[in-house]
Amino acid sequence: MRPRTQSGPSYFSVNRLRIWYGVLVIVFAIFAVRLFYLQIIRHNFYSTAAFSGQFKEYQIPAERGVIMAMDGKNEVPIVLNEEVFTVFADPKFITNPKEVADKLQPLIGGETNKLVDLMKVDSRYSILAKKVPSDKAKQIDELNLKGVGTRATSQRVYPQGSMAAQILGFVDDEGEGKYGVEQFLDSSLRGKPGELRAITDAQGVPLVANRDNVLKEPENGERTTLTIDVSMQRRVEDMLKNHLSEVKSSAGSVVIMNPKNGEIKALANYPTYNPSEFYKVEDPRLFTNSVVSEPLEVGSVMKALTVAAGMDSGAISQNMTY
Repeated sequence: MRPRTQSGPSYFSVNRLRIWYGVLVIVFAIFAVRLFYLQIIRHNFYSTAAFSGQFKEYQIPAERGVIMAMDGKNEVPIVLNEEVFTVFADPKFITNPKEVADKLQPLIGGETNKLVDLMKVDSRYSILAKKVPSDKAKQIDELNLKGVGTRATSQRVYPQGSMAAQILGFVDDEGEGKYGVEQFLDSSLRGKPGELRAITDAQGVPLVANRDNVLKEPENGERTTLTIDVSMQRRVEDMLKNHLSEVKSSAGSVVIMNPKNGEIKALANYPTYNPSEFYKVEDPRLFTNSVVSEPLEVGSVMKALTVAAGMDSGAISQNMTY
């Protein structure tokens, strides 16, 4: 029999096993070092990163305060809030923009081609329409269009139309009061938004029972009551408009004040505008309340005021001449 040498088959098999064993040891050592690095040395970093991915902050909008006015001895609302909807798209999930646009156009209006362009922008959030009524928004939701959604927002409503427009002002698309009472009392009317900080699931839905959730309820805006009398205001505006057309004047203002306490019962300007459609106004001077914002030489009006002051103080009487 021939003795086995180191160059035989068994020798190479043992070496091969030793090599593979060494490779496995090295692989396991790499995994062990990597796990030690991730779980021990970088533990705080990855723990914070995971938490930030699950922890979301949501702002809860406050309801803007309503504005009231007087109608005799009763208070009536002249500025309210209405829920409307913003229609938006995530272009990433829209595979056929033309088909989606054709279905949306009858509900939100606009041109189909422009809707298609909005669904092709390089963004994850593209606004397709604003101030969509709730019934239209419901129909859009029922279409179940992938990549299209609706979001509820609050819109200022002026049920009296253009009445007292320069007194009230308006609220722009960013929710800021502009001109009039809406701007002057903006801080108190807008309230303070609430906040929800919550741990969410993989879909971003807040886990209600989680003890780390923080909820701060919104503080709605303050209700404001003006001294304006609605019936008197409407009547004065009609009279001003008719009188200006008779004397062929392009603009004018009227103020009615309670002389006993200084309350303004009516304040009218013409021409005017509808605060609900402020975006249609081409001449920004219409937003200005001429009574308080434009200087005017009162002229002969001062004569009547001077005589009234003299009679009130007793310096003159109605029988005196000069």
